[in-house]
Amino acid sequence: MRRALSTGARRAALLAGERGTIRRETPAIVALGYPAPYGVAVSSLGFQTVYRAWNALPGLTCVRFFAAEGPGRVGQLLAAETGRPVAAARAIAFSVSCETELQGLVRLLRSAGLSPLAAERGADDPPVIVGGPLTSLDPRLVAPFADAVVVGEAEELLEPLGEAIVSARGRDEFLDAIGTSRCGLWRSLLEPEPPEPAVAPVGVLPAFAATWSSAAELKDLFLVEATRGCARACAFCVLARRSGGAGVFRAVPAARILAAVTEGAPGVGLVGAAVTDHPEIEDIVRAVVARGRRASLSSIRADRLTPGLASALVAGGLATITLSADGASQRLRDRIRKGITGDDLARAASVAASAGARNLKIYAMAGLPTEEDEDVLELAALVRSLDARLRLSVAVQAFVPKPGTPLAREPMADPGVIRRRVALLRSALAGRATVLPTSPRWSWLDWKLAHSGRKAALAAVAAERAGGGFGAWRAAIEELGL
Repeated sequence: MRRALSTGARRAALLAGERGTIRRETPAIVALGYPAPYGVAVSSLGFQTVYRAWNALPGLTCVRFFAAEGPGRVGQLLAAETGRPVAAARAIAFSVSCETELQGLVRLLRSAGLSPLAAERGADDPPVIVGGPLTSLDPRLVAPFADAVVVGEAEELLEPLGEAIVSARGRDEFLDAIGTSRCGLWRSLLEPEPPEPAVAPVGVLPAFAATWSSAAELKDLFLVEATRGCARACAFCVLARRSGGAGVFRAVPAARILAAVTEGAPGVGLVGAAVTDHPEIEDIVRAVVARGRRASLSSIRADRLTPGLASALVAGGLATITLSADGASQRLRDRIRKGITGDDLARAASVAASAGARNLKIYAMAGLPTEEDEDVLELAALVRSLDARLRLSVAVQAFVPKPGTPLAREPMADPGVIRRRVALLRSALAGRATVLPTSPRWSWLDWKLAHSGRKAALAAVAAERAGGGFGAWRAAIEELGL
């Protein structure tokens, strides 16, 4: 059964537990949606940044809407802050993070009373803007849904977009108002190829949140960006393809990070692809904790976890330290240029335990090219050898070759092979660690869609129409020859 997308009781309950909700009244309203439930949406720093920034512009109010949780009947799609129909907004915008969220985007557009495909919408329909991390992978994946695609980093595009929403009446005026000259802004119905991605200079950083909530996946954390980009160039990462631009590592000055944190926030989530590469990260965490707040990091490299950093995180209430192994064996880690050794992971585990951390989570990938059972058994042996004071878990995700990365042309491992390797790891770690796998067949779907360009949108429309389950997606992919 389809999920109900909005009810008054649900909206009221969510906002009652949220702090920082923005309520204002202006003639121009833009509705900002996320194609996943509330808890996922408000844990997205990009989504939070757009909400806050647009509400700071003269004459513009930004309200939010989300996919709903729980079974029920699809009803009229309403804004969380006002309870008014999303379709009545002057413009509708979406932040999309991953390939399978395209289905949620289709469903939200239909629930707003709009055709999912921009080419089928009329001049009186509100313009639809799509941005988010997926546009950095390939903006063509979202282009058929959008009148305008924000390609890359949005910071310097939000003000001109907001001004166009305020001044324009209808789709045509909006498209005329945003023009063609801005890097990173693509009028995808009018221009055949996307522009170069926009790259935000460090002077406009950090991105930071508007709200925090106990209902968020990142519970009661006020999100602030500490770094952007990455200099590591791991072979599986989309940042590895960029020797310049968005791949350039930018560390936000510590004073700006700390100044962005709102009073009253119980915890601070420091965000970045390479957050522990910030040269002042230990000092920043200590400063957050000294103010009586919990500090959390979006990622920790094993070779960057110092006793001081671990102690500061634990002192702030963090119970679980999370590290990435990525490759199951040292051979595979070397092949993907991870730059982490088993000794690094073992040392970091001991540092975490000595600092008082109770739990350690290790991230790993299954199905990397040339992987064999012996590689998985090597990971199991490493995990079994880690500090006995820690409760251990291993989160396993299928390797998905992404476009533009050094491993883009590699085939994805068969989901059955990945399931067998996960079972082997679970058996080898029985009694020592919990194994937490993601679904390999949904990862297979991510792989198919990531390499499909504009056809990914057509597959999402067909899959949603057929119910949105994995079988519907697979049939759509076969029908389109993806």
